[in-house]
Amino acid sequence: MTKITPDTRSNILMVALQLFLQKGYKDVSYQDLVKKTGLSKGAIYHYFESKETLLVAVFEFLMEATQQPAVDKPENIVKDRESFIKLFIDSKMVQINGFKKIMDTKELKLNKLLFFIEAINENEQLKQTITELTKQEITFLENCFIMLKKHNNLPAGKDPALLAECLFWMLQGAEMMVFFMQNNDWEQGIMKMYDKTINDFFKII
Repeated sequence: MTKITPDTRSNILMVALQLFLQKGYKDVSYQDLVKKTGLSKGAIYHYFESKETLLVAVFEFLMEATQQPAVDKPENIVKDRESFIKLFIDSKMVQINGFKKIMDTKELKLNKLLFFIEAINENEQLKQTITELTKQEITFLENCFIMLKKHNNLPAGKDPALLAECLFWMLQGAEMMVFFMQNNDWEQGIMKMYDKTINDFFKII
């Protein structure tokens, strides 16, 4: 009988995440987890009663590991476009480095994360979580625009809330393009994408 240790749950989550990235959510079975973890199916069921429960736990594990601790608050740093971009990119680097740390790899293909789209589509709890994360990100951007307005670096009559929502979705679309690219230097690529997208956005407004 496999001994269950305090690290067992974390190990299952790590293995599940790696399997989801490799095979996609639908194609991962409990037998795959048994084989990769060396645990019995009963031991895995002790922690996760279904694959859906496991998926939510994996997502929460990933979000906690890559949580975006504020590098700084917008009100402390954002005065102009350059400080806005720097704060945004610095916060994203914290997320990326956190993800690389838990995956213990530099060869990660970001397009593998697309398995979450498939999974989220089938799980209401994850949809709610994504909705909340989206609101948080848009609020962060809105606070940045509010500070730009305070320092007279935002065109007159522009609504920070509307600008934040528009920029968020522009960034989401640009991120998807990077995810699909088979480029080993994805980290540099996504940082350049953030810089270009935000600069282009300011040209538009």
